[in-house]
Amino acid sequence: MKKYLVQLLYFSILPLVLVIILELLITLFHDDIFSEKRLEKLFLNEVSEYGWIDSLKTDSINVLAGSSTVKYALSCSQLNNLNPDSSYYVNIAADARDPIVTYFIIKSLDPKQITTLYMGLDPWIYSKKYYNYRNNFFYLDFNIFQAIYFSYEFDQSAFLQRYKLFLSLLFDDDSQVSAKKSEVPIDFGSGALTKIPKNFKNDPHKLFRIETYGWSDLQFIYLKKIIDYCQTNKIPFSMIVPPKRSDFIHLYQKDCSEIHKEYLQHLTDKGIKGTIIGTFDQHGMDGDSIYFVDGLHLIQRGQKKYSEIFYQLTQSSLPPAQKQYDWYTN
Repeated sequence: MKKYLVQLLYFSILPLVLVIILELLITLFHDDIFSEKRLEKLFLNEVSEYGWIDSLKTDSINVLAGSSTVKYALSCSQLNNLNPDSSYYVNIAADARDPIVTYFIIKSLDPKQITTLYMGLDPWIYSKKYYNYRNNFFYLDFNIFQAIYFSYEFDQSAFLQRYKLFLSLLFDDDSQVSAKKSEVPIDFGSGALTKIPKNFKNDPHKLFRIETYGWSDLQFIYLKKIIDYCQTNKIPFSMIVPPKRSDFIHLYQKDCSEIHKEYLQHLTDKGIKGTIIGTFDQHGMDGDSIYFVDGLHLIQRGQKKYSEIFYQLTQSSLPPAQKQYDWYTN
């Protein structure tokens, strides 16, 4: 009986010991896990989706980058029609896209071909909560307590994925890379939402969950890498603040003022500066119910209106971003 209890105790403790060892190793080798070389290899397929940009017969492209609020807010075809020059607007934004993937896509383009880079700024994209919408590899960026919460709320396989991914790093896995896409997509990468506008239901605070998951330092680091890359290659860089519904703005001001201050402080700490185009309550985007499908995303009618406004804003001389920049008023 005693021998049986000893064996039971041994097999009960062993998994816990393995978990502790793995967690310590993940913490110890964090910087190596998220090295630029490793991340670049991870996103080769995403980068290959933009091979069509090289096929454009122009020496001048204006790149729109960011997440879904940029993808659906601006029509490249409309901007190209408004633009008298021979340059093209292209949109590399995607749902929940972060600065990390954006950085590698930009690096894959010919820097001599890029006339301007416009990067959308949505503060919640920089929270670890948004790992719920990204490659599972980022589960390795959680600490153990964040991973526990995440496993409970979003993905019960989070720990299994976490350890599987870490152990896979011990092997040099040459994953298959998709062939570069050469066909130019409709509207040069922009998308259009044709849904019927709905009443506002978003809770801005829930987009962050900073108290549970914290900020993703990696996102701020790669935003700074984008800016540095642009400076090195003499590419003008600006940041876009896509417009939001007025009821969303009201709740954001009310419930997220401290979070917003933290966000601005992270930008300052990383030395992130640049021209800011637009504000949350963008002048000319009145009439919430006809322009927005929710608190954040423009429908096609709103996209048409905002594309006109955005183009006019890009023709203006704008002041550099400051820590105290007021995103809520024009």
